[in-house]
Amino acid sequence: MSLGHRYHGRIVLIGSFVAALFAACAQGNHVDQTGGAGGAGGAGGGGIPPGQIGGPCSDDMPCEQGECTVVGANKYCTVPCPPGCPEGTYCALINGDSICVPDLGSQCMPCTTVLQCLNPSDACLKAPAGDRFCARDCTTDGQCPNGFTCLEGAKYPPTQGGEMPDAGPPDDAGTPGDAGDGGLDDGGVDGGPTKPPQGQAHKFCVPNVPFSCPCNEKRDGVEKDCSNSNQYGTCTGVEACNGASSSFEGCTAKVPAAETCNAQDDDCDGMSDEGEPNELCSAEGPVPPHASWTCSPQGTCGLGPCEVGWAAYPPGPIANGCTCPVEMGEPNDLCANATPAGSVSDTDGSSITITGTLGGAADVDVWSFDTVDTNELTTNSYHVSIDFMTPLPNDEFVIDVIRGEACTDTPSGGAVGITSYDWCVDGKSADGLSGEVPCANDGSQPVHCNNNSMKYFVRVSRKLGAPGTCTQYSLFVTAKGGDPCDFTQKCQ
Repeated sequence: MSLGHRYHGRIVLIGSFVAALFAACAQGNHVDQTGGAGGAGGAGGGGIPPGQIGGPCSDDMPCEQGECTVVGANKYCTVPCPPGCPEGTYCALINGDSICVPDLGSQCMPCTTVLQCLNPSDACLKAPAGDRFCARDCTTDGQCPNGFTCLEGAKYPPTQGGEMPDAGPPDDAGTPGDAGDGGLDDGGVDGGPTKPPQGQAHKFCVPNVPFSCPCNEKRDGVEKDCSNSNQYGTCTGVEACNGASSSFEGCTAKVPAAETCNAQDDDCDGMSDEGEPNELCSAEGPVPPHASWTCSPQGTCGLGPCEVGWAAYPPGPIANGCTCPVEMGEPNDLCANATPAGSVSDTDGSSITITGTLGGAADVDVWSFDTVDTNELTTNSYHVSIDFMTPLPNDEFVIDVIRGEACTDTPSGGAVGITSYDWCVDGKSADGLSGEVPCANDGSQPVHCNNNSMKYFVRVSRKLGAPGTCTQYSLFVTAKGGDPCDFTQKCQ
């Protein structure tokens, strides 16, 4: 005969006394917030004398009240419940039967597995703050110590909003409700929420707000999550229970702070150094002139991009910013993005002035312009001349000149790496075969006036070995005049 059947007859016989017995015994169901009422626990039944309900028993030491029942590794005198249980005991499901078992002080004991809890119907639960604790069974009557709530394991830990879910009415003895094991330790079986087997404990006493068991001597050294919050965010850490002072101490959470450039998550939002670099680096000083701050992946502040029209050259202290003004056509370092400089003709007063700055050690400026050879009938004064106006003397800059549409970024020939250039027809060679001064269009003379109009590209670069400066250069371009026309050098 099972224990449940043995008790069934007794419950029927004392049915008329249930209400009175419950009222008389319920007052003995109080346990303080440490879960330690009834003594230190152990085989001694929480200090209850042998033979009494909740006290130890054996074949040689029978029960004066109730039945001698195996509870875990020991035997105790037990009676069915409800109604309430005597002082020092509480109602628990043992092998499918609801009986009064001794309170061994297991509530809130630290644990990593249910095997460390003292009663077989206990659970090892994980609180929202991460600390694990033993929780006693309250499936049958929903009764818990002061400061604790009877809750289904499937509904624990509480919701994110911090409100304790409704535990619902207690189940009848041996009739568990529809809930899974939630956060309780089920011996390592993790199959997800399922309906508990008939007669299995599934509601347990869990701490009220702030949802962690109180710190006391038996929880000395237990760690739980902690946090620090302010206007910048929330940082989390852990703190440990000091059993001697009954308080959690030593929270490792740092104080949230405004993000700065340091490769650290100052505001504890999971990201480091996020934000506008000028704000992240504000402690370094004012924003550098004509520039901005930048924050490197290593968490150091450096000079950020220059404003349009400015370059940081030659390199100097970050606080100097971008000190070198450059032409507005930048970037113009390739033939494909050459800056148009206009047009020049072989008429009086026609000229172009090209002004720029090389804002880096490898910077190149590419310019383009058109030249127009006008029809002067019997003579031709077309003479393209390119010369540096500044700096003078010029020890820093050279030019590459490309006559025609076929611009290349790697030019070669006699017009590469020079400081002045002339292409001319405004003269006559000694043999009379070159030059167009004078000339004729009727075929009567060996030299005829031609249309020499052509597009030009000029690449300005720094002379090899010259020290880099932010010196501005100016090129003067004309299509009429220049150095005397030397056909052996100028008009090959």
